Amino acid sequence: MRRTHFIFGVLLFIVFAITGRYMRVDFPDKEIIPQDLRLLMRSRHIYILFSALIHLMIGVYMVLRPRLLQKAIQITGSAVLGISSVVLVWAWYAETYQTGQFSNVSREGIYLSLTAVVLHMIGGFELDRRDEELDN
Repeated sequence: MRRTHFIFGVLLFIVFAITGRYMRVDFPDKEIIPQDLRLLMRSRHIYILFSALIHLMIGVYMVLRPRLLQKAIQITGSAVLGISSVVLVWAWYAETYQTGQFSNVSREGIYLSLTAVVLHMIGGFELDRRDEELDN
């Protein structure tokens, strides 16, 4: 699971670099672009970096917990985070190149990221040994 997050994070970072280069080539005259569209494009681009960094950090630090419920919550969080990453990349494309304006796509991607992080926090929380002894 850790390796999957790490690899996905590296791939997302590459997507971040490619989308940045693509915007630089596609919009060479930044002064001509309306500032609200430019801000939208840059923020959606940064959301991809945000998602890549979450994956990288989880890939470095994640430890699957032995308790079944905690492990299930962590795996669910990982799945939700993967979906959120795809949604955020789609939001960059859709809001920058299709609509040219804000839509709910990026908002949904951010909320999915928040949900994934909360699930990982809940699932990854290490119980006190006394709590584990009481469970047995």
